[in-house]
Amino acid sequence: MRPLPARRLLAVLLACMPLAVVADPIGYTSGFNELYRIDLANGAAARIGPASAIGFNDVEGMAFSASGVLFAAVDQSMQIGGGSSATTDFLIRIDPTTGVGSLVAQFPGLQGQGTGSFDNLDYGLAFTCDGRLWLAAETTANLWEVDPGTASLRLVGNLGAPVSGLAARGNTLYGVSVDPTPRLFTIDTDSAVATVIGPLGVGGTVANVGLDFDAAGVLWATLDPGAGGTSRLVSIDPVTGAGTVVGDISVNTVPMKALAIAPTGGCAGLASGPTPVPGPSPWWLAVLATLAVATGIRRRPAG
Repeated sequence: MRPLPARRLLAVLLACMPLAVVADPIGYTSGFNELYRIDLANGAAARIGPASAIGFNDVEGMAFSASGVLFAAVDQSMQIGGGSSATTDFLIRIDPTTGVGSLVAQFPGLQGQGTGSFDNLDYGLAFTCDGRLWLAAETTANLWEVDPGTASLRLVGNLGAPVSGLAARGNTLYGVSVDPTPRLFTIDTDSAVATVIGPLGVGGTVANVGLDFDAAGVLWATLDPGAGGTSRLVSIDPVTGAGTVVGDISVNTVPMKALAIAPTGGCAGLASGPTPVPGPSPWWLAVLATLAVATGIRRRPAG
């Protein structure tokens, strides 16, 4: 067998080179009692599993654990056969491949604290990289630490702001409040003190927020305007709080109230800041440099 010419070998190596980013980030969002896969490049969403697959109504906060388990907070009820339902406020797990939810346990002591006929609390949920799970309630502005195995709660304190969405980067917790002025906060998990970073400035009404970081440190949010409006996908600058609208979420008849992005590689190295995007290894670079010289590849002169 004849060896490959150097130029063809270089092309093959370039095609096989392990690049850091091979596809646009993908997230998961909830539409009342259904799980959707959402393309963060454009907001295109597709339902996972059959209608009402989660089996719980009003699924709001969602978060992936470091091991890849998708947890969610339920604000209304668990469905029972025949369309009836039982009690309120649960921690659940959702299978991201089938969209089916399973009960962890009911949150203790939260019943009766919400507003309206459905006792709404409007939850946000997030894991920090130390493995701790946090729950916020927009209508009471409280922050709790949650035991992910039992759903037991420890009240941390009051945030002083109607925080709806929660997200974490490393061990730093972030939250976004709802109207009248949606703003990004950092949250002290020891005291529940919420410090304003800045307003999102994207206009429109915001009734519920889903929030999460991707592996590259980009902060994403789903903004539900309530009252049957179309939810939007935005990216948020975690330094200034300024939001950029990516577009409408394609399933525009379903309000999207949560966002979770699958962890990639766990939380190693995240506590001190955004993860640098990895590139080709030094070995690959040395091979490519050698082949570039061998094949006569040169930088074009400017002009």
